[in-house]
Amino acid sequence: MKLNMKVTNKIKMKPLICIAITWLGLLLVASCSDQPAVPKYQVIEQKTAGNMTHKRQYASYIYPGQGVDNQQKLEFWSGFSFFRDPWITAPSATGNRDGLGPLFNTRSCVACHTAGSRAQLDKPGEILPLSLVVRLGSTQASTEVGRTEVDPVYGGQIQPRAIRYRLLDIKQDNLGEAWLYFDYTVKQGSFNDGEPYELLKPNYQLTKLAYGELAPHIGLSVRLAPNIYGMGLLDAIKVKDLLAQEDINDSDGDGISAKYNRVPNVLTTAETGVFQIGRFGFKAKQPNLHQQVAAAFRDDIGIINSSFSEDTCSKTQVACIQASASGGHDSENLEIDDRRLSLTVTFNALMGVPATRGLYNKQEQQGRRLFYQLACQKCHTPSYITGDHTKYPALAQQTIWPYTDLALHDMGDELADGVFEFDANGHEWRTPPLWGIGLQKKMTGQQRFLHDGRARTISEAILWHGGEAAPAKKAYSALTKQHRNALIKFIKAI
Repeated sequence: MKLNMKVTNKIKMKPLICIAITWLGLLLVASCSDQPAVPKYQVIEQKTAGNMTHKRQYASYIYPGQGVDNQQKLEFWSGFSFFRDPWITAPSATGNRDGLGPLFNTRSCVACHTAGSRAQLDKPGEILPLSLVVRLGSTQASTEVGRTEVDPVYGGQIQPRAIRYRLLDIKQDNLGEAWLYFDYTVKQGSFNDGEPYELLKPNYQLTKLAYGELAPHIGLSVRLAPNIYGMGLLDAIKVKDLLAQEDINDSDGDGISAKYNRVPNVLTTAETGVFQIGRFGFKAKQPNLHQQVAAAFRDDIGIINSSFSEDTCSKTQVACIQASASGGHDSENLEIDDRRLSLTVTFNALMGVPATRGLYNKQEQQGRRLFYQLACQKCHTPSYITGDHTKYPALAQQTIWPYTDLALHDMGDELADGVFEFDANGHEWRTPPLWGIGLQKKMTGQQRFLHDGRARTISEAILWHGGEAAPAKKAYSALTKQHRNALIKFIKAI
């Protein structure tokens, strides 16, 4: 009887063993043919920014990289003072700090870039925005190469604040341009395993417009000020290494169409006619770090400089024009001279990046494998070697791990703002770097992701991906909870 039972059990088990072997074979074939190769882990990955990595992982991202020499550390901290301290209305006895406005978003750089990261997100409702910046742009593509169309009255950015100035003869005040009303619609969803999630979809509207309605073809693009650490290294990536990733027409058929924005260098393009690839800004509007900083001074604080030597007042804003003239500054007498501007750029260029945290741990390593298997690296390029750099030797020839291609990608309808900036259309956004984002809450007290801060977690940010990134989002949703957690742990660690 016992012998017969054993024989019967063996007969019953045989089909199950065959099925198991068949599925194992299919999995092995799939893992060999369909999944991208996962590069071998290297210890060098822990040193995120090469010699520009620093060990500081508390209170602030604002710290120079370890490779910065003493002289340039002095310049770094001198530049930090212009980043940190508030600007005041001109004319004043404080000649190094006057020139605020006449229209502006904030009085200092640090107000929007808390601890070198992102400021606290404004609370929903009708607000004078601080951390949120409202960009304006055409909802139609420009017919002229190298041109980005803006509103004829408000320009390319809403500046909600203004210095006090009144034209008595026509009784016109210098007024901030508008307020912003926003709220969120809750979107319900669930992963494939049934675990629910919620996403916050923002709704934006300008209110109290001081100079009339926007032009009909002008749209809003609301942005939360980005992280600024490691920008000098991103500026030092070789152009040829970036362009090697461009694939506008998806010639390799992988569904990814990396495109680089072509933008003017305000100091050279008018003379040479040569446009450069954009690296900075959510739509890669600026070609280099110097121009990014100079534009922020003019657009956000109202500080004119040698790159942007005129205030943003339009012809309609008569009091703004008069207020600008009353400050005693013009294109020959700038509000921040080249020496102080250069120090501020140096501060931005030499800000280091924190080292990885526990990247070698088992769960983080599992997440690293999933990162590659989900093809996240096709947009979030892990690593580069920077080029030579005569002005900042510490940035030269560094192996860095920023996890970005700095290229534009179609991110789908849900993230679209409908606004064009040079070659970037209303669905396209520049791939943001991932290095250091896992420390954001520790450094600033909050964590917010994506261009307007709508995502409260890294998981939410992934779930907003669409367009070219839709397959990666779908694959993420299909993971088990344990695998999802491992992927997030990896991204928080890099």
